Formats: sequence, C-alpha cells, structure tokens
Amino acid sequence: MDDRGGKFEPSETDPEKLARLLEIELMAKRAAWQQASSRRSTARAIAFLFLFLVIAGAIVGYFYLLSNSPAPRAQQENTPSAAATP
Repeated sequence: MDDRGGKFEPSETDPEKLARLLEIELMAKRAAWQQASSRRSTARAIAFLFLFLVIAGAIVGYFYLLSNSPAPRAQQENTPSAAATP
C-alpha cells in the first residue's frame, strides 16, 4: 500500500502535460454538451410540429362542422315566414 491513502496523484507536475489532459477533458465535455443540445433542439422541433398539427386539425374540424350545417343563419333570417305574410 502507498501512504497517500489510495488517491492517485501525478508524480510529475508537467504544465504542458496537465494542459493537454485538461484540453482533452474539455473536448469530451463539449462533445457531450453538443449532443445534449442536439437532443433538446430535436425535442423542441417535434413539440412545435405536434402543436402545429393539433391546431391545423382543429381548424380543419371546425370548417368541416361548418360546411355540414343545414343552412347558414343569414339565409334563415332572410326567408319569409308564415307569420310575417298578411
């Protein structure tokens, strides 16, 4: 056993080696951040597409219900009724 308590400590403190190790670690973290950002943007795009489809479906359904009505109200109001004739 070593007297350092089982912790890894580099025997050399070469600044260039430490800088390279830090740069490699930061490159790996940047890649992970970019993947997470890509997943978030994909999820956001899917959410907007779903919202668009729901709104478009509601509009199509609304026009479908209006087109199947028996007669528009304006035509019903303009027709003479039996009570209005003398």
